[in-house]
Amino acid sequence: MAQDGEMSISITSDEASDSWGFVGVVKVGEAEAFRTLEAFPSRAEALHATQELMGGVLGELLAGREWRTVRDATGQPPTRQDFNISAFRSSRRTTTADG
Repeated sequence: MAQDGEMSISITSDEASDSWGFVGVVKVGEAEAFRTLEAFPSRAEALHATQELMGGVLGELLAGREWRTVRDATGQPPTRQDFNISAFRSSRRTTTADG
């Protein structure tokens, strides 16, 4: 249960208003913020589709915010080095004296 001053974002499913399947529902606290337009054959499918949708939206928002933060700090668009992308290279890659 959330403490005072805390609020949860939840992703659930519900019956479609026309009773033809299920929709995904996003709530902020107790307030319903979003219902999928598409109805799905099962609750599990509606939940999965809504989780993917919400994950994509949050990912895009966070990536954009990070990009703008780096741009504002450096005064120029971020480079691969700004995001330490090289840290994600495979540990199996090795370099040799030949290059």
